[in-house]
Amino acid sequence: MKILNKIRELFSTYAPGLLLLLVIALAATFLAQYLPSFIGKVFIAVILGIVIANIFRPKKEIFAKGIKLGLSKLLKLAIILMGAGISFGEVASLGAKGILIIVVLICIVFGLVFLIGKFLGVSLRRKILIAVGVCICGNTAIVTAAPLIEAKDEEIAMAVGIVTLFGVIGVLTYPLIGTALSMSDTWFGAWAGTAINDTSQVVAAGFIYSDAAGEVATTIKLVRNIMIVPVVLLVAFFYRKNATASSGEKQKINIIKIFPMFILGFLLFALLNSVGVFTPAISDTLVQISKFIILLALSGIGLGVDFKKFKAIGIKPFILGFSVEVLLAVIAIFATKIVFGA
Repeated sequence: MKILNKIRELFSTYAPGLLLLLVIALAATFLAQYLPSFIGKVFIAVILGIVIANIFRPKKEIFAKGIKLGLSKLLKLAIILMGAGISFGEVASLGAKGILIIVVLICIVFGLVFLIGKFLGVSLRRKILIAVGVCICGNTAIVTAAPLIEAKDEEIAMAVGIVTLFGVIGVLTYPLIGTALSMSDTWFGAWAGTAINDTSQVVAAGFIYSDAAGEVATTIKLVRNIMIVPVVLLVAFFYRKNATASSGEKQKINIIKIFPMFILGFLLFALLNSVGVFTPAISDTLVQISKFIILLALSGIGLGVDFKKFKAIGIKPFILGFSVEVLLAVIAIFATKIVFGA
């Protein structure tokens, strides 16, 4: 009886949000048949989500947990399954090429944020949160770094707002820019993977452009996500050295907790595919399942866009975020062009 009640509780908690994601995904799939092929299902799903979130405004207490489950757990599952369609050698090659660009861009982002932020008079905590959110893995990096620098709720909300706003803008504009520049799948995937903020946003932009670009973008972004560990450690050290902590106790950093473990699953599936454990039929099936789950999960990106919340960002942090995002995009275009070619 307890098990049955638990199942009912889980169903009532997550089913409404997941059902909404499914409806959006199916609607996007249907509409894609009647629109130009370059628009794509993921792009339509993001737009539908934005419209629904800002016009119909679904009640958070009913839908929020299911939507969050889709954007977090289901997307991670989809990325793991995606590994079944990629060779381990390809992952290693992309990772080796991408790591240098990623490290350089992280340094550039921090430099730009602190330079422009100082000119604008943005506080140290706000600069740190914007920097980690832009250069590593979006909201995950912000939430991880926040307690280490004693960030206030409004500072966290500001950084999350910036990452969400400019990340979604990137999802919608990067594919258009890539098409205008006739970027190859590899070049575009590398660009999106190094320059767009959150993992879900990177995956969305990549798959809007093409399936091949989506795989490259995801792989590059996973390498970038791993950098959360050294960056957060350095951020904590830097903050303690350059600011007076209000509390007497130092926040402990649990490296295992902040490490994105789903990356190991992706690498495992890529390895199993490379050594022939997955037959072509199994590999293709897992990849097709992955693509459907990706569409389902990414339908939640638009649902997370609330235009009313963006008003709370503040003009100075907005200018800082906009300046850094544009400069990062431009620098990353040239950097990925040099390393990954046309």
